[in-house]
Amino acid sequence: MSVIPSSDPDLRSPLLPSLEEPARKSEKGPDVQKLTIDDMLQKHCGEFGTWQLRHFVLTCLAWALEAFHTMVMIFADREPEFRCLGSGCDEMAKSVCGFEPGSWDWVGGAGSSTVAQWGLVCGEKYKVGLVQAVFFGGCMIGEYELSLFVFFFSFLSAIYLDLCFFLP
Repeated sequence: MSVIPSSDPDLRSPLLPSLEEPARKSEKGPDVQKLTIDDMLQKHCGEFGTWQLRHFVLTCLAWALEAFHTMVMIFADREPEFRCLGSGCDEMAKSVCGFEPGSWDWVGGAGSSTVAQWGLVCGEKYKVGLVQAVFFGGCMIGEYELSLFVFFFSFLSAIYLDLCFFLP
């Protein structure tokens, strides 16, 4: 096992010197160069080019399906307005809890949202949040399983599997 000699004789010097400390001169010549993170990325990774743009777009597309499902839940799970049909209903009330059945109706009908369609009001309101929690729990489990698949097989087969299951 060979040991590679270091160009810096003092290995105990800090990687990032403090701001109060003036630039030191090395024994071999010019001042020590201080690099920011942007300078380091530009020096070693290059500018933001077509490869970085392609990687950025593909990464964003991977989250588009989950973003779509999240937005659908936000708008489909709203509690719509209601209207009174007869006695036993108060137009000024904020909720339909306590009204007699048949004395009110949803504005837009029962198909206006999942809350109206399945009657998820009053004592059943917790089910809306429960379904959303189960959905996001399934997303976490699916991402874990897909990462194991990538680890044991290959990236391309994982993308193929992902596209087969999640695209219509």
